[in-house]
Amino acid sequence: MDSNLDVLIYAHDGRGLGHVSRSVGIGLALRRLYPELSVLLITGCSTTAELIGDGSLDWIKLPSYKTNVTAGKSSGVKGDSNIDDKLLGELRAQNIRDIIEAYKPKVFLADHTPQGKHKELLPSHDVSPETVRVLGIRAVVGEVGKVWSDFSADVFAATYSNIFWYGDSSVAGAGELERLNEHYGVKPHEVGYVSRLSELRFLNNGNDDSSRLAGVISVPWSGEGSSVLLDKLAQALGNVDVSHGDWKIYMNMREREAMAAVDSFNGLEHVRFEQVGPQFLSDLRNSRSAVIYGGYNSLTDVMVCNVPSLVLLRGMKDGEQEDHAAVLAGRSSAIQNVFSDQTVTVEELRESLLKCLNADVDESLINLDGAENAARYLAELAGGCSADR
Repeated sequence: MDSNLDVLIYAHDGRGLGHVSRSVGIGLALRRLYPELSVLLITGCSTTAELIGDGSLDWIKLPSYKTNVTAGKSSGVKGDSNIDDKLLGELRAQNIRDIIEAYKPKVFLADHTPQGKHKELLPSHDVSPETVRVLGIRAVVGEVGKVWSDFSADVFAATYSNIFWYGDSSVAGAGELERLNEHYGVKPHEVGYVSRLSELRFLNNGNDDSSRLAGVISVPWSGEGSSVLLDKLAQALGNVDVSHGDWKIYMNMREREAMAAVDSFNGLEHVRFEQVGPQFLSDLRNSRSAVIYGGYNSLTDVMVCNVPSLVLLRGMKDGEQEDHAAVLAGRSSAIQNVFSDQTVTVEELRESLLKCLNADVDESLINLDGAENAARYLAELAGGCSADR
């Protein structure tokens, strides 16, 4: 094959950071384990550079999608380019097709769906026919129609040959694996949970100079109710003794909603805001507690770092967060309490924070080596490298 690239990774974007964070983790693992391979990531996520940090992973920025969530249902709106959502999908589809035609990757890894967001991967399936296409699926999919549709199964059958399942059947059972096998007609490779933070730890050899924190709070994207929740957190933290230490709140500070939320914490000198980025790793590992949303990425983070955590759920229609958090809460002591972000009370937040501050967490027995395992399979598919290396 006349290829200019070994592995091209595509990350679905638009709302949370789970898709791109998994993709970054796998890309970093490839660059660490196989520095001789050429690897490139494409995504529209605006915080990708912060997620990569000092890692050696190059990427191409597509114009970003933006998604609003109302009553648990997401809908596309104009992103930072101010281009209509539907038109942007068509333009990005052409961008992706041109990239694949030019680079002719030996292996292409797509996160979440074989067709891509707004079907933007479809035009690229007609070029570079020798490219081996792989689909990556999170541990608990939820009722996402675009994953379980007949159309997605047909697209997969026509253009893909492999599936990575980013989960651990000893924790979640084999039900999701069997459902994927039945739907797509291919037995998935069970690689384990993918953690970007696991890979970033190799960059500083595990040495963190951060001071010990009482806790970190992660709100990676703002949605309906975020301001109300942050106001409740401000009240709760105002009633937690400052002797426990300082708190950091990580948000995308480029969002207007994030800047507005800062006012709720005026007068709380033991609380400060930070931009989402690689410093979160150091702070999480040096925290006595955490408050996170129940997305795949955040749940994996706290399990990797063994930090007792309060998990919040956004109440999305697909039910993925509820199902996943329930499964993991029974197997990981890092997950101390789970609440809806809309109904949780100030007192529940305060009591849960105090519970986390006094909790001990056992070493996780969950397979968290998904980035490494996926990288080994991809390197083998690209040729010349064994997955057993």
